[in-house]
Amino acid sequence: MLDIDRNASTEIESFVSSVLDNTPSQSDMRFAEQVLGQGRTVVPALAKAVEEAPWEAVLLQGLPTFDAVAQTKILTLLLADCAGRLTAYADFNASVLTDIRPNPQSREQNAQPERLGMHNDFPFIVDRSRPGFIVLVAHEASGEIPRTLLAPADAIIERLDDETVARLQQPRYTAIVGTKLAWPEPRRFTFPLLVRTGDQWRVLYHFDAINTDPGLPADEFEVFDAARRRLGVLADELGDQHGHAIRKGEALVVPNDHYLHGREQMKSEQGDRLVFRAYATYPDARPEWESLMIRLGDE
Repeated sequence: MLDIDRNASTEIESFVSSVLDNTPSQSDMRFAEQVLGQGRTVVPALAKAVEEAPWEAVLLQGLPTFDAVAQTKILTLLLADCAGRLTAYADFNASVLTDIRPNPQSREQNAQPERLGMHNDFPFIVDRSRPGFIVLVAHEASGEIPRTLLAPADAIIERLDDETVARLQQPRYTAIVGTKLAWPEPRRFTFPLLVRTGDQWRVLYHFDAINTDPGLPADEFEVFDAARRRLGVLADELGDQHGHAIRKGEALVVPNDHYLHGREQMKSEQGDRLVFRAYATYPDARPEWESLMIRLGDE
């Protein structure tokens, strides 16, 4: 938890107002261009927290609140620029921001009212393009609102026996990716569900899109599939334990590689919730000259 004091909150509010004043078009992309490279200066406490422990989720409290959607958008982009390198995906939704609320017209699963299963965002994508951080900022959050569910990778590992951990580190799992992306055709990925990176664990999991390799011999399929199901059960249990309902004045920064996240069922008749999401890749993942709009499908 990171409490933003009144002075720091006022500085953030002033910066947001200056960006809005200088962007008469109120274009999300123009907002993004103006916050690039400013996040670590404007929100140094978050920059320090992410630098010291990039594998830990951060809950910010005491942020300025705004009545206008445009200002909350700028705040979201600023925090993403602070956590890493603000990034948008041309082959996903071609936008630097996503508004998360019940929306039956949306193709995104997070816009549907049903419980959102535990997952990483685009876990199969290469390091240069994959989101390193997910930033969630509440614009509206009144009444009974759903919790964002979090399952830390290290906590999952602690609850798995050694044999299961060993199996989950083997590339015995598959997923068909790209049916909702602007790719010429879907791609089949084969991968492990656990990866050790230095002293930290990375979990790769995404809704019901992941399957145990059907080409395995029957006896191998059974044990590897049991390991996959055990991972899913633990993720659900931990998500329920570590859930947080994001309120106005708060933001959640989630390390995409080191946490699975989900969301409780949305009940729009019992509460009003509008959350903005922005992505950031790791700061050194791509050349500095590269545009913030990239493609997930690029190698």
